[in-house]
Amino acid sequence: MAKNRGPALLIELEQVHDCCAVAVSDRMNDSKIKWLATIGRDRGYITNLFEIVSSKPKEFIDHLKTHKTVGEIKVISSDGKRAMITMQTRIAVSTAIHLQKSGTSWIEPTWTEGGVDHVTMFAPDFKSFKRFLESVEGEYDVKIKAKKYIDPSTRLSLDSFRSAGFLQLKTASELLTDKQMEAFDTACRYGYYENPKKVTLDELAQKLGTSEAALSELLRKAEKKLLPILSEIIRAIR
Repeated sequence: MAKNRGPALLIELEQVHDCCAVAVSDRMNDSKIKWLATIGRDRGYITNLFEIVSSKPKEFIDHLKTHKTVGEIKVISSDGKRAMITMQTRIAVSTAIHLQKSGTSWIEPTWTEGGVDHVTMFAPDFKSFKRFLESVEGEYDVKIKAKKYIDPSTRLSLDSFRSAGFLQLKTASELLTDKQMEAFDTACRYGYYENPKKVTLDELAQKLGTSEAALSELLRKAEKKLLPILSEIIRAIR
C-alpha cells in the first residue's frame, strides 16, 4: 500500500545567495532577470533561458559575464530594454542541485531583482520542502512569503500554477474580512471602479444596508490589502 505523503504545496520564497543574478541585480537595482526555462546540462554547467528587463541590458549582461559562476552567455534577442539570453552557470553552486536533492522544483515566474530571488516552489509534500531548507542552510538566506497546501478536491490547471501571484490571489479571500469582501465584490460588480463610475458610493451603501462612511472604510481597507498583490503581479509579468 502506498504511503500517504501528505498534500502537495506551493511556496513563495525570497532568497539571497551567491548567485550571478543576485549579485548583478543588486548592483543594477533598476533591472531584473527572469528565469524562463532550464534547457540543458553539460561539463559541470547548467544552461538556463533568461529574460533581462533593464534600462541597460547590455551592461547587465557584461556584468554577468564577469561573475565567477558563469560560463558561456548567448544573446538570443535584444530590443533596447529587454534581452533574452541563454547562460551557463556552474552546477555545483546552482539552486538546481538543491531542488534535485529535495525533490522540489521552481515554477515560472521566477525572477531576481534588487539582489533578491523571488521564486515559487512546488513541493510534493512538506517533507520535501523541509529537505530543501536543510540543503541550503548556511548558504542561502531564505524568507517564506506565503505557502498554500493543494486540496486534492480543488480543480487547478497548470496555467494557475504558473500565474504570477498565484498564492496571493488564492489567499486574497483569507486576507479580507467577510464584510470587506462583500463590499469590494459589490463595488466591482456594480461598476464602482469603472471610469466613469456606474454607481455612486451612496448607492452602493444603500444596496448593502450600511452608511456611506462605513462602506468607504471597508473599501479602503480592502484596497490596502489587495493593491500590493496587484503590484507584485504586474511587476512579475512585465
